[in-house]
Amino acid sequence: MLWLFLAAVMCVGARAQTFKIADPGPGVVPIKGTWQFHTGDDPSWANPAFNDSGWQAITSEEPWGAQGHPGYTGYAWYRKRLEIGPGSKPLGLFIPESDGAYEVYWNGQLIGSSGRLPPHAVWYYYGQDGIFPLSNGEATAGVLALRFWVPPLSTVGDPADGGLHGAPRLGRVSLLQQQSQLASLRRVDRRLPATISAFLIGAGGLISFLLFLRGRRDWLYLWLALLLFSYPLAALASVSTRSVPFVTDELLQQIKVLCEDVGLWLTLLWIFGLNTSRRWRVITAAVIAVVVTASLIDSSTLWFWQTAGPGILRTDFVTTEISTAMCFFPVFLVGFGLARKKTSSLVPLGLIAAIYGAWSPALNFAGSFWPAVEERMVRWGLTIGTYHFSAFALLGWLLILTLAVPVVRRQMEEGHRQAHLEAEMRSAQELQNVLIPEEIPSVPGLAVASVYKPAAEVGGDFFQVIPPDPDDPGAGTLIIVGDVSGKGLKAAMTVSLIVGTLRTLAEATRSPAAILAGLNRRLLGRTQGGFATCLVLRLDADGTATLANAGHLSPFRDGVEWKVPASLPLGLVADALYDEEHTRFGEGETLTLMTDGVLEARNHEGELYGFERVAALMRERPSAERVAETACSFGQDDDITVVSVAREGTREPLRVTGLLTVSA
Repeated sequence: MLWLFLAAVMCVGARAQTFKIADPGPGVVPIKGTWQFHTGDDPSWANPAFNDSGWQAITSEEPWGAQGHPGYTGYAWYRKRLEIGPGSKPLGLFIPESDGAYEVYWNGQLIGSSGRLPPHAVWYYYGQDGIFPLSNGEATAGVLALRFWVPPLSTVGDPADGGLHGAPRLGRVSLLQQQSQLASLRRVDRRLPATISAFLIGAGGLISFLLFLRGRRDWLYLWLALLLFSYPLAALASVSTRSVPFVTDELLQQIKVLCEDVGLWLTLLWIFGLNTSRRWRVITAAVIAVVVTASLIDSSTLWFWQTAGPGILRTDFVTTEISTAMCFFPVFLVGFGLARKKTSSLVPLGLIAAIYGAWSPALNFAGSFWPAVEERMVRWGLTIGTYHFSAFALLGWLLILTLAVPVVRRQMEEGHRQAHLEAEMRSAQELQNVLIPEEIPSVPGLAVASVYKPAAEVGGDFFQVIPPDPDDPGAGTLIIVGDVSGKGLKAAMTVSLIVGTLRTLAEATRSPAAILAGLNRRLLGRTQGGFATCLVLRLDADGTATLANAGHLSPFRDGVEWKVPASLPLGLVADALYDEEHTRFGEGETLTLMTDGVLEARNHEGELYGFERVAALMRERPSAERVAETACSFGQDDDITVVSVAREGTREPLRVTGLLTVSA
């Protein structure tokens, strides 16, 4: 009988103390004292009649990992007997942020949950607080049971966590809701400066991305944009930890880390000039490939984390350690970059980038061997009023500022180069305006009209009208039309060479074939792989027309194509041969010469204007201006030049009078 009495006393003593509350009134009362706790899972443990005297007594102020169950994951139950007097209504229960997912039972009835328990578990990184109805104001007594499920610990998980992190509270539902909203606003307020600065940095990333799109040549702006975009992603990830499930939040964190790491490495590679080294490009590509692969493998384990076994946990450990080790890569980039650049202006950037890259690995290392040092490093930072900025966040902002210095300097240098190029382009335009005649010289008996429309600021088309020498009126009038391969300033410089050569050659000879041969000799080796097409027409006073063609389009005579044999374009081979064709250019007839910009006009669907449309247009015997405007309306894609020559009087039939071959 004595032993039975002692056993009964011990069982009663093992029970958690009953929590009694008469009426919380306008306040909130924390449920203090010990709770009965048991690992494992049994639905009958929600029954208020269940005898939990054999369970362990622990407090709710600390997680179960800190109270004898380090690293434990899976199911566990809390039980507490409550006696609530009549009074405030409706009365609710507030559960603070806790680990994993949980269900709340009052006297055996499920009254709410946070997340979802297996087999289709949903949980949050920090858990979610919850408010659950408990009493309508009448006196009541019963057992409050909390059924917890905590997922397996990740590599960076804390074994001291698990379950409740603070005492649940009783109070009016409206008051609990106000306190929950106030706590949420305080969290937002604490993050507000960091969030604002993160999105300002993100705006800088947008500007950098637009600078890249403007030229698509300087990849530094793209890598910098990738780095800067990671800051608003980090801000979103910070907010999402309490609003989206764990798996989604982890994926967002993975994207943020990849953007930050890859963006930083490539930005440093370009700033320190290592991008010009094939070896460093290969090394950086290999490191990025390793990190991306590790991240993809790590992300794939998230879908199976609910039932993670030793294999998945080892995979998470290996991929996490690989990613952590690669964080030291900026140290190598900075070291070799400074040795290569040998400039003191990049030393501050290099030092800060090295510390920033090594911070996270150093923090993890300290946590494994010197937890006190880790805690001190976490507390480091700057506190202004109610706002605290961690040392790592300050390092990140300082890194962005030091990165901005060489990038801004680079942008200023690019602006100076662009201004210099624009000045050179204006000079080229002025030169071309001199070379391409705005006014056609007056030639007795001929009506010459021309239209010149370059596709860019300067073009690769050219034409010249060279009247007879006053001392030799019988020498004939030269009309020359041509096209240099390529566009822009390079083509314009070749045009200047050609026009100057034409003027010089015309003083020595009026033979179209001889002029083409001279041009070919002058252009050999000076077109940098390009070429030029050219058509030279000489019109004598008696109506004789002599024509030589170097790969150019045939002219149109009164709307009909005059198919003149074409030799090789200029500047390709030294021994090119050029033919001359002679004919009588009758009074009243019109010759139209043009460049291939008319044929190659292209509409928005990519369709060329083509030979058939040109032939149909020319049958209408249009003016030079109409030909050019028609091609431009269809869609100008290249330089367009049209020259028309007409003789006054009646028409005469076409007669071929001879053919002359001249060697270059």
